[in-house]
Amino acid sequence: MLTKDENPRYRSDTIEEQSCHLSYIKGKSSRTTNFFSNFKKKVRAFLKPREKSLQTDDADCRHSPKLNETGLPEQPPRDPLLQLVSLQKASGCWLLDAALAAALGKTSEEVEKPKPASVSQEVWVTILALIWLHGFKTDAKEEWELLALKAVSWLQAQNVPFVTECVEAGNALLGCSVQKDSLGL
Repeated sequence: MLTKDENPRYRSDTIEEQSCHLSYIKGKSSRTTNFFSNFKKKVRAFLKPREKSLQTDDADCRHSPKLNETGLPEQPPRDPLLQLVSLQKASGCWLLDAALAAALGKTSEEVEKPKPASVSQEVWVTILALIWLHGFKTDAKEEWELLALKAVSWLQAQNVPFVTECVEAGNALLGCSVQKDSLGL
């Protein structure tokens, strides 16, 4: 009677490992043994550079992150599209703040100045965001298309009377030539 260690049913080795072991003992090579031998070599070659990069130098750990003027760690620059997407409100509109202006490549004052007097700030900034998306990010339209539909839906619910005037002023500010109809308004 075989013991638990001798019985193949209880061995933890896989068929591939058993095949490799048997081939090694017999001095023979098979398709399976070649595959696993090459696979192990590839895995080792893949992991070696990563092991080195995972080892940290004590000197690297002593450096503190750069701080901005508010005393907070500096953040790496963000993609303007991602920033614009993250600033949209649940309702579909955008609110004017420094982060939104920066995503548009302007300052808050530059964004606020050409706003038509009879239009609310939310409407103005939402139209600007749509113009920016259509004017500068057409290559990524699949990524922001639903976001734009949500904004257009919000604008239509506001019954804005001076949309054409806002689009013209927004185009002038951003240096675009996006038509009102292409915005879906």
